[in-house]
Amino acid sequence: MNAMLPIHSLPLDMLLEQHVSASAQLTSDTRALKAGDVMLAYAVGNAHQISDSRIYIPQALSLGAALVLYEPNDLVAELVEVCKDPRCVPVKNLAKKAGDIAANWYQNPSHQMRVIGITGTNGKTTVSQWIANALHAQQQPSAVVGTLGAGLLDQIKPTGFTTPDAARLQSLLKKIKDQGAMSVAMEVSSHALDQGRINGVQFDTVVITNLSQDHLDYHGSMSEYAAAKKKIIDLPGVKNIVINADDQFGQECLQDLANRVVNTNVTVWAYATQAEKLLALPCFANKNYKKVLASDIHLMNQGMTFNLTVSGEDLGLVQTSFVGAFNVSNALAVFACILASGKSCDQAKDIITQLKPVKGRMELVSQSSSAPMAIVDFAHTPDALEQVLKTLQEMASERKGQLWCVFGCGGDRDATKRPIMGRIAEKYSDHVMVTSDNPRSENAEKIIAEILSGFENSSCAHVNPDRATAILQAVRQAKAQDIVLVAGKGHEETQEIAGKKHPFSDQMHLKLAMGGLAL
Repeated sequence: MNAMLPIHSLPLDMLLEQHVSASAQLTSDTRALKAGDVMLAYAVGNAHQISDSRIYIPQALSLGAALVLYEPNDLVAELVEVCKDPRCVPVKNLAKKAGDIAANWYQNPSHQMRVIGITGTNGKTTVSQWIANALHAQQQPSAVVGTLGAGLLDQIKPTGFTTPDAARLQSLLKKIKDQGAMSVAMEVSSHALDQGRINGVQFDTVVITNLSQDHLDYHGSMSEYAAAKKKIIDLPGVKNIVINADDQFGQECLQDLANRVVNTNVTVWAYATQAEKLLALPCFANKNYKKVLASDIHLMNQGMTFNLTVSGEDLGLVQTSFVGAFNVSNALAVFACILASGKSCDQAKDIITQLKPVKGRMELVSQSSSAPMAIVDFAHTPDALEQVLKTLQEMASERKGQLWCVFGCGGDRDATKRPIMGRIAEKYSDHVMVTSDNPRSENAEKIIAEILSGFENSSCAHVNPDRATAILQAVRQAKAQDIVLVAGKGHEETQEIAGKKHPFSDQMHLKLAMGGLAL
């Protein structure tokens, strides 16, 4: 080899092998970079939002990065000179290639596990947690990557991301694989699909739960949001595609698959709670097509019951400990994934009956004969809030009580959903307490005013910008037979105000409001 050649003239694999220690990490975040690591610097996003880690190249070099792989296109003038450092290596289309580069560096960990990817506006966390629990066994441990964190089921640690960036994701998968995981249930956000964060991940199964308004601050329109979500069914090597046929977007995806899933090993699983949605589905040209239906759904005191049918075979009654028709849909997605993993219908049915609510998802925080029933849910989109309120409205009626809804909307996010959620809260609640969520850099009272603009009669709403006292106020005014829902933050342990995160737990404040009563 000509020693005078610049190092970036070498093939990338050889370059990394010869100039980087095998123990080095790949990262796009200089806060995590250590001397000897590799920095991946590129821009991600779209016309609505974009972030560019190339501005941190000087810092990465000063920290002792062994190499900096950077996207050379549209490099700002002040960085051109910096990138003449021999450690800087230009890689065109790095945003798309980063996942494969990182996967190769970490020995393609996803190839050695069963990886299930879940996308959708609502339900990703519940479905991923339930799948991981369903597939977990002593000799075949499962892991999750998502909103609640990443790791083996009993070792989940927060990451701050639903789906981490490409380099961090591959590093996490490598760690999870080395800890013995045989399967991983991964939440796949629309941002991750749009930005290529999951490139390099080999998925066995993918799931689409639903599509409703969210993240328009990033995507700009529902059509762009849908296009990002739809990318999951086009990922290479996928063996099973599980789709909610009750959802209009799911129907569109199923129609698209019917037109092109021919003579392949892909199995399509359509699940629904409405039989007519399955009957209306297009014909598939091959036999790799399964239908999962829940019918005769009933809300019980401590759960749901429904009749389960798989491709015309009646599996009988299923009794669960979770509530909400939306959770029945989530359970059907999990059921399909269990079958896709090779378990029998009887085994899958038994697993479904044992599923428990996930933290911050229709979580029963406190229940006492002398206090209202208190529920915490992550519902932060119009559709999610509506579905939760409909379920709790029915439960409140059975208790001969009323439904209180305490909620707000996040700052620096899609503002168009604020009046919509206000209208939904007013329609499906007996009492609404509008408060702050995570205002971030926005003024909380401005956000509240936008929520109230959706009310037909905003004078009927209770307003308290302080979330802690808003919860206290709602609980103290509610009667013992009532239900108090605190929505929007779910599992979160902080509240972000003016760019700073402060400790805050809806669950803790509910318990305090009830005088320390807990389930």
